[in-house]
Amino acid sequence: MLKIKNVSISYQHKMVLDQLDFSAAKGEIIGVAAPNGTGKTTMFNIIANYVKPDAGQVIFDDKYSYKNEKEELLIHRLLATFPDQKDLYEELSGIDHMKLYANMWKGSAKNVPAIVERLQMGHYVKRKVGTYSLGMRQRLCFAMMMAADTSIMLMDEVMNGLDVTNVALISDCLLEMKQREKLIFVASHLLENLDLYADRVIFLKGGKIVHEQKFTGENDVYLKTDMDAEQYKKLVTENVLPNDHMYIAKRLLCIPLKGMAAADQTKWIERMLTDEKELAVGTLGTVEYYEKYYSESL
Repeated sequence: MLKIKNVSISYQHKMVLDQLDFSAAKGEIIGVAAPNGTGKTTMFNIIANYVKPDAGQVIFDDKYSYKNEKEELLIHRLLATFPDQKDLYEELSGIDHMKLYANMWKGSAKNVPAIVERLQMGHYVKRKVGTYSLGMRQRLCFAMMMAADTSIMLMDEVMNGLDVTNVALISDCLLEMKQREKLIFVASHLLENLDLYADRVIFLKGGKIVHEQKFTGENDVYLKTDMDAEQYKKLVTENVLPNDHMYIAKRLLCIPLKGMAAADQTKWIERMLTDEKELAVGTLGTVEYYEKYYSESL
């Protein structure tokens, strides 16, 4: 469905993306977790052809790329990007915006009433956008994406400004869109929320994907406990920790249980319990991987 092939780009001698390789298929929601300045917006802009890479290319359906005007038009029928709130028209209504997107991509606005009902926008959607709150505007931007109904969607900070109820509503809609075999990229600062609907989350650093967290299939299980730097230093001095343990953000010790004998697992649990710490057993989530790779920037 989409391949990013050896894409590189630099700004003012700083490498932003460095031979980035990545593939994605229809029916996937891919989370992108990275702080500002690590290349996620640049990656989205290259996928959407807003920015030309210095090297490499983006390939759609194994045959189309941005090599000529004809193929650019074909690709843009497949792809929509999340609108920026500042680009909304203050004097137009929400329904006008949705019809505009529907007609631009689908050639018909017949699905707009159903989208209004699904997103519970009926009480304000006919008012001018200039009267909308931040949350209303954000819900409208998402509604415009639903109206466009493209095969590929790039959504940057889709949950920005939404309350808990609307975050849950949008998350449910994303899952419904996935079931209709959309390919959706979501960059979001609500990291725990990504765990609820993403098939995988990629982490960008140094211009490359440094980790890809998959939520399908088996994932490694860890014994996890909070621990400050002094406690960790003491533990390392007095014990031999597994080579592949992780100490994340100078606060969280994660000991892998995969492949460890049951007796050794019990010993580690007992060792941690003697310090009267709260223990958890489970996989690592997006928040924990984010802290692992970006704790110095938090």
